[in-house]
Amino acid sequence: MSCILIIGDAEDPHIASVYSFLNKPEDSFFVLNPHKGGSYSITYHYNPLRIEIESDGHVIDASDIDAVWWRLKPNLTNPPKNTVEFEQQKFMHREWHMSLDPLRYFLKDCFWINRRESDLMARNKPYQLNLAQEIGFKIPEGTISNNSKNILKKVARFDRFIYKPLSYYILPPDQVLYSSVMSKEEVIEKRKNIEQAPCIFQQYLEKDFELRITIVGEKVFAVKINSQKNKKTELDWRKDQLHVEYELFKLPDHIKIKLLKLHQAFGLFYGAYDFIVDQGGDYHFLEVNPAGQWLWMEEILGLNISECMAKVLCEASTCEA
Repeated sequence: MSCILIIGDAEDPHIASVYSFLNKPEDSFFVLNPHKGGSYSITYHYNPLRIEIESDGHVIDASDIDAVWWRLKPNLTNPPKNTVEFEQQKFMHREWHMSLDPLRYFLKDCFWINRRESDLMARNKPYQLNLAQEIGFKIPEGTISNNSKNILKKVARFDRFIYKPLSYYILPPDQVLYSSVMSKEEVIEKRKNIEQAPCIFQQYLEKDFELRITIVGEKVFAVKINSQKNKKTELDWRKDQLHVEYELFKLPDHIKIKLLKLHQAFGLFYGAYDFIVDQGGDYHFLEVNPAGQWLWMEEILGLNISECMAKVLCEASTCEA
């Protein structure tokens, strides 16, 4: 038996979209949904080791898995309002991660989107920015710190600059922490808060437009985001992403070549890259999300990212797409 394992929320529309392009027997495609429990389980049998996975009534042996798509988010995306319930959910989320992470070793010969080691490193913002700069991309001038004196030294010549967290965070019940603009005076005023934990402080760039570039293997899907045409999205297009203007974009060859080199250096198969193109035409790397979303752009612009994902998963197993 040959099968594909997807680790993530069975109700994730991205998973459903990829599934729709899989031409396969029903018993060769499994979703392990840690958020549901009960009908989804993992069991480690010892002496000898055997890993059993149950997916909505279907039981598979891990030795039958050829391809793994890790679509599990690192943090809770819909935290409850109740504090006790929130802490319980965080605990269960950690326990699931602790039980699933070893699959990277036990299924090391399988095809992965993405390999866990690469995924975990690529999510790290200091690592991202350094590697992008080493490859030759411009990055916004700034620093990552919780030392207010060092922050002020670095941004002293800017009238305003960008503050953003190092990780994705949702304040209960559903307030996402996005990028924000700060001034030197605010750093002084909020010094005690800033010194609690390191954050990213970067030069505010005057944008012409932004880019979301999705890479699947070596296939590049570049989308131009006209964020400056919408007041709500001037700073961060994610604040109103369904009401911003998108269009297909042809990357200059030298940028595409450099980006594929960066993608390979990250060790990723899939990645969603964000860039700013400033008013002088320069490209500035912002970040990569190894599990970034694509579906809304696919629907608006007719991209075939889901079909491409299905094809590579099937090529790694024995089904057809």
